Amino acid sequence: MSNCQGLNQEKPLLVDFKEQGASLAIFPNPPLLTSLHTEWSGIHFEHHHQPSHDTPEHCLTMHTISIALDVGSTERWFDGHRESEYQTKGTTAIIPAGTLHRCLWEQDVQFMFLAIDPKLLIQLGVEVAAPEDIELIPHFATLQDPLILGILLSLKDELESTNQGDNLYVEQLKTTLVFHLLKKYCAKKPQSSTYADGLGKYKLRQIIDYIHSHVDSEIKLTRLAEMAGISQYYFCQLFKQSLGISPYQYVLQLRVERAKQLLKNQKMTICDVALACGFANQSHFTKHFRKLTGTTPKAYWKNLSMVSAQ
Repeated sequence: MSNCQGLNQEKPLLVDFKEQGASLAIFPNPPLLTSLHTEWSGIHFEHHHQPSHDTPEHCLTMHTISIALDVGSTERWFDGHRESEYQTKGTTAIIPAGTLHRCLWEQDVQFMFLAIDPKLLIQLGVEVAAPEDIELIPHFATLQDPLILGILLSLKDELESTNQGDNLYVEQLKTTLVFHLLKKYCAKKPQSSTYADGLGKYKLRQIIDYIHSHVDSEIKLTRLAEMAGISQYYFCQLFKQSLGISPYQYVLQLRVERAKQLLKNQKMTICDVALACGFANQSHFTKHFRKLTGTTPKAYWKNLSMVSAQ
């Protein structure tokens, strides 16, 4: 069990990453990248490059997953128990909220972490019939979990490219990660429901109509799952079973197709097209347009201009 009173019964340093500058209480340098000013709900992301350091003993208010981005040796304490760690890129530590924690490294380190509100585990746990007493198990940095690494790298990439992140994409990643933690890293495992046939035709048509009519604005995973009458996690699974792609990929393809039509019109700037199709900004639009079409919106627009001029 957690020992937030500390071994000497004094109250340890309490760190809440939702607060401005909270990580400076335990690290010498501010983060290189933070999600603090986004509208991400229930999660907080930071990317760090820190010099040799010994953190003060502290307790976190959020469950935290820390991932090494380079090679190095560390010492870590959980509730007074110490272990030596040799970390390589992708090595993962899980620090549950309320665990007395300290970490020491004697070289420059680069890492990222995702902090998760404990209420989120309970909220999503209820949706998938997880036990009420959800207990996340502490793990020293000896884990290599490709799914966790992929999700955190995707969040980092999304934050770097938009300074915000597409809400539907972030919600989809968050839901997948939380359910993965519930299944793999908690003391008691949820009872997984099984749905074999995807979404019903009527429900699927209703959801697709909703997406088409809201493609130029923010689409929330919570709203889509509510319409289907199932949990967010199972909605993502069933949507992919039905259409072969995730909800986010479907929305992205739809936005790019709509952008192509607006670019053909040639009456709007590329920035205006980006915003009219629900992208966060022009760079976010360009990144995904290139990924799906192999060319940039500007090159696509120029090519259309040349064809129409002939």
